[in-house]
Amino acid sequence: MLDPADEKIAQLINQTNAQMQRLGWTEVQGREHLQKYYGVRSRLQLTEEELDNFLLFLQLTDVEESID
Repeated sequence: MLDPADEKIAQLINQTNAQMQRLGWTEVQGREHLQKYYGVRSRLQLTEEELDNFLLFLQLTDVEESID
């Protein structure tokens, strides 16, 4: 069984998965965003706060805006 902190991280990753899919982002696009703004290549390297901020960014992004 996961401890509450790990459970929260797992939930945030699942939510970011759903948002990235909604935006039509590929794994590469997600990795590039993380590298550019957080200096990491994986969501597992983010703190809980950074992961929460990334999720908020994805939620506030319109599909049209995400196409660069």
